[in-house]
Amino acid sequence: MKYAKYLLLLLLIAFIGSAIYVAVQPNELKLTKTKTIQAPQEVVYNYVEDLKTWQDWSPWPKTDPTDTLGNSNSYTWLDNNKLGTITKLNSSKPSGLQQTVSFPDYPKTELDWTFEPTGKRTTQVTWTFTSKNIPFKQKALYALFGSPDVELAPKFENSLTKLGTAVVQSMKTFSITKDGITHHSGGYYLYKTASSKLDRFHDKIEQLMPEVDNYIKNNHIAMAGSPYIFYHKWDTVNNAVIFSYCIPTSTQVISTKEDILTGLLEPFRTVKTTLKGDYEFLDRAWEATFNDMKSNGLVPLENGPMLETYVTNPDVVLNPANWITELYVAIKEEDSIPNFNLP
Repeated sequence: MKYAKYLLLLLLIAFIGSAIYVAVQPNELKLTKTKTIQAPQEVVYNYVEDLKTWQDWSPWPKTDPTDTLGNSNSYTWLDNNKLGTITKLNSSKPSGLQQTVSFPDYPKTELDWTFEPTGKRTTQVTWTFTSKNIPFKQKALYALFGSPDVELAPKFENSLTKLGTAVVQSMKTFSITKDGITHHSGGYYLYKTASSKLDRFHDKIEQLMPEVDNYIKNNHIAMAGSPYIFYHKWDTVNNAVIFSYCIPTSTQVISTKEDILTGLLEPFRTVKTTLKGDYEFLDRAWEATFNDMKSNGLVPLENGPMLETYVTNPDVVLNPANWITELYVAIKEEDSIPNFNLP
């Protein structure tokens, strides 16, 4: 009996000691992970804010195919027959986002996102998981089996890697739309002409653009449409291209610079194609246009205009998947096209 009392006393002391040990454990669990994603700040923010994308990259994927997909404000999933929910709380677009996570038998958890631009097309993403007021029972489990951040850390790292891949992939979506035969209204324009090797063509365009753009801006000249490239010669055999960067004007403007000139584009009948997507897909759009013209017996007008019009401004529309570029190839008045079959 005496030994039994000592044993009970030891057990009581052990229980009290364990209870004290558990009680003094931190009431908060915090985990922070950071990754640089090759995408503009606003593009990354929009992708994370749209909870419909979470199925593809989050650490809590949907395991029940019958479960409904998320919407713009909430995302739910089933794990071992238990329902988890993420809800949008606050946002400070495009630099920050706050969400809450609800787990069964667990206090609400906060998800804090920060999006810091580190370049024109790079963003440092920081994702913080914070649980406060952890109940005694949960702290006891952590004391016995270890803190969950050991398991969560690699999941969060993997999710951020998948997020970066998904965001970059989303910027590479594109479409080529057939617009058929139409008429281009033409008009006055200011332009600067240059020649280049084909492999240096894009560098030359980037050099010309600000020269003409700044002239327009500094002289308070009203633009009458979207800027475009006027192709005068495209010679793949000799690896050469001659082109003009043009900005439409409502009236004839007499330029005060020798290398920036005024032109008049006469109205013309044209085959029009629209690319929605990054400029890297322009070659495909031009190839699709000429292939379809050939299959329909259409021949470009000799010395006729070939234009590449940039409808969207990349400084305003940051996601390349949403850039709009219109292609125009002049054709003879008597030509017709019964059906376009662009992909």
